[in-house]
Amino acid sequence: MKFRPAAVPLITVDPFFSVWSCSDALYATPTEHWSGIPCPILAGVFVDNSFHSVSGFDVNGKLMKRRIYQRSVEVSPTSSKYLFENESLKLELTFTTPLLLDRLDILTRPVSYVSYKIEPKCDRTMRFAFGISTRACVNNKTQRVGVKKTDFSLCCGNVCQSPLTQSGDNVMIDWGYLHICDKNAQVGRISSNSQIELLPFNNTYNGYDDGAYLFAVKNELEGVVTVAYDEIKPIEYFGEQLDEYYTKHFESFGDMVKAAVREYPEVKRLCDEFDAKLTAETGALGENYKNITSLAYRQAIAAHKLVEDTEGNILFLSKEDDSNGCIGTLDVTYPSIPLFLKYNPELVKGMLRPIIKYASSDAWDFDFTPHDVGQYPLANGQVYSTRSLSLSGSSDRGNRIIGHLLPENQMPVEEAGNMFLCLAAVKKYSGGDQSLLDSNRELMKKWVDYLVEFGYDPANQLCTDDFAGHLARNCNLSLKAILGIAAYAELSGDGSYMEIAKKYAKQWEIDAKADHEGTRLTFDSGDGWSLKYNIVWDSLLGYNLFSDEVKQNEIKVYMSKLNRYGVPLDSRADYTKIDWLMWSTCIWKDKAYFDAVCESMVNMINETLDRVPLTDWYYTSTADYRAFRNRSVVGGLFINLLD
Repeated sequence: MKFRPAAVPLITVDPFFSVWSCSDALYATPTEHWSGIPCPILAGVFVDNSFHSVSGFDVNGKLMKRRIYQRSVEVSPTSSKYLFENESLKLELTFTTPLLLDRLDILTRPVSYVSYKIEPKCDRTMRFAFGISTRACVNNKTQRVGVKKTDFSLCCGNVCQSPLTQSGDNVMIDWGYLHICDKNAQVGRISSNSQIELLPFNNTYNGYDDGAYLFAVKNELEGVVTVAYDEIKPIEYFGEQLDEYYTKHFESFGDMVKAAVREYPEVKRLCDEFDAKLTAETGALGENYKNITSLAYRQAIAAHKLVEDTEGNILFLSKEDDSNGCIGTLDVTYPSIPLFLKYNPELVKGMLRPIIKYASSDAWDFDFTPHDVGQYPLANGQVYSTRSLSLSGSSDRGNRIIGHLLPENQMPVEEAGNMFLCLAAVKKYSGGDQSLLDSNRELMKKWVDYLVEFGYDPANQLCTDDFAGHLARNCNLSLKAILGIAAYAELSGDGSYMEIAKKYAKQWEIDAKADHEGTRLTFDSGDGWSLKYNIVWDSLLGYNLFSDEVKQNEIKVYMSKLNRYGVPLDSRADYTKIDWLMWSTCIWKDKAYFDAVCESMVNMINETLDRVPLTDWYYTSTADYRAFRNRSVVGGLFINLLD
């Protein structure tokens, strides 16, 4: 089956520095930030003095008159490769972001590469041009952009620099500097007759109306253009403005960029080797699985920012994109961890540290685990389920929590279960590391006792799938509590908690049994059903609290509910979650079910009319995007590689 991504990752570094192509052909529509805000890229070849484009629009917003037609696009884990051709030339254009999870020194450079190779068909002069819109460094139409040269680049940024003064969900950055890392780069725009008009450096430009690009023209038939973004200060962490991680290795942004440019051949070799190894492993499970995970890889990582706290601990902070913009959300961490467990479990610890730090503070006074630690990029305390207060007028954000937390809209059983399962998974896949529990035993004991008292038959409350509303007596949430208690028992060495988990599991099989062979949505719903994705940890962590019969029967139910684009999340609605749907294939090893699920996901990606970065919430009968794009939870699609 031919694979057509709904959106193709181009420059995917972090939640702010993120550019996608949301059409079949790169030149068909302007490229976008993941949020849908235009962030146009310019690319093409000058044949003599005539510009032939593969991406970019003129000053009037119209397609270029001369184009090099797209023949193919292929997405691998770290690269997206396009092939173009017309009567004059062939062009290979590759976008690579070196998100190598075992090389944090490379992963954390805010850099992306655009490589090209021109194959002429005629005896004419050919030069490659690449540019990116000045829109990439501002968030709204009123903000003005200034351009300046450095000794290694041409860069642009908001004329009014004020790092870390705004947060939000579907927003662009409006501080820092976008760099085209070429000393000969220029600023210009595309005229109505498809020519580049140079613009003076000493002007300021409206990032949304002036159509200005930073661009480089390369005379060689083969080469690379490096683009980078200097956020200056990327994260505020409980009042401390943290530096970029690369400052561990380089004294300045310029030194980092120069190294990135110099080391491109070696970095690209590492990326190609990693891509070949990962796609061989995923391809062994099927072409559909290979394509799905290749598309998900960069998205899952680039929805995070990696920094260190002032004590030198790694923090791997997610942004809850297209949802509410929360930072460090625990129930976003939980579905994402399979990818990171496989390649670098320390990153999962980096996701959990902020939650534990916040819960250990006086600002958190509940007996269960927090949901988040703020709104990206400000990690100053939970904002989910708050009665919001104004952010303006204070210069001391780090000493206050924004809003009054509303107990009725917390996720008490959910987040406590998430914490213990994440910690147990880190221990297994890191070779025994349980340091986060060992250094916070009093806090963890409080949380597990909450699960013992309230987790088996949960009250009317939210779970990870909070978009579906409150639900009492949720059987899947009960599963999470039981397995969370078992995880704590293993981590703490207190066997009494494992006995409780075993007792609860035995009772669960009786109470959750439904008339349709599988298990119920809630303990009191006769015909209801749901994807019991939480049960996967029973096998992955080796607890084996639940019978094979229960797991086998669940798969039978799911197969009977399969639509063209997947199995619904539960009996209440037609939509599904792509992460949980893939997790369901690990409940019991059934190749027919796994293959059918992968095919349904590829059907959705290929056929959806909603051209957005890989969504995790969509309708199984229509492939319509319900919400959620570019979220880190697609790291969960790698769960099949954990066995």
